Amino acid sequence: MESTCENQRSSSLPPNSLATVYADESDDKSRFVIACITIPTLSISGPSSGPTGATVSDDWDRYYKAAKEWRAGLKRDFNIPVGKELKGSKLATGRNQYDEGKRALYGTRAIQAYKAALARLDFLPPSSAFSVCASRSYRMYGHRKLEASLHALLQRLEKQAKSQDALYQLFFDEGHNEYRRLYRKACVHLPTGSALGGWPGGGLSRSLPLQSTIKDANFKDSKFSHFVQIADIVAYATLLKARAERGALSPKEVRLGTGNLHDEIPRSILNTRVVRGGTDGIVRLT
Repeated sequence: MESTCENQRSSSLPPNSLATVYADESDDKSRFVIACITIPTLSISGPSSGPTGATVSDDWDRYYKAAKEWRAGLKRDFNIPVGKELKGSKLATGRNQYDEGKRALYGTRAIQAYKAALARLDFLPPSSAFSVCASRSYRMYGHRKLEASLHALLQRLEKQAKSQDALYQLFFDEGHNEYRRLYRKACVHLPTGSALGGWPGGGLSRSLPLQSTIKDANFKDSKFSHFVQIADIVAYATLLKARAERGALSPKEVRLGTGNLHDEIPRSILNTRVVRGGTDGIVRLT
């Protein structure tokens, strides 16, 4: 059964573009992080009627070619094979076979590679990436951890899509089948808080269901998606930053500076508007 999100969108404002959102998560015993990046996919320009009609542009292919070059650069400079799935946790901890696909890339060299992988994401669109980090004890409208994080992510994606007059399709990394269930629930009921502290009538939240997404929640094997892998390394860098803010890094992690990895992400690609007064594109649910 497919989601009904596509049927709920208002027809008064037809979209002028389609974008694809790729999401992945990182987790430890105390925190859950989900990060996403939004890639323009199709755009429509010109009149929708007349002798020539509208022009449809394939935007996704341009970013895909840039992502391939990004991975080729990591192969060239750090011997990380393009065919190896890039995971932040494996790269930062040295538990990998990234050095020519045969040996572990670890220590300072691994952190240098991680920094380069993040710093070179400047080919992504402006304000295209953000993360949600939830502590284990946090509750949002009765929901915890994964569900609270996904609610916060979908709330902001809905606002972002409407500001761009766009439709979104979502892809999650395989392994969390509950995402589809939570996504479908959000198409019917998505509790949303007010930036002003409350809604008219005194409620702390109101339901603003997803209207800017099409089809259903989709899954993609991260081994074959550069964009899901990018979401992964952003998510793990966010997790490390959250741990650093709580003084929860190991002595080795402190020595290597892993808590500062998130700072390597180009500020231009971070959607800082997801939090009022925010500067790093991280929604902290604590």
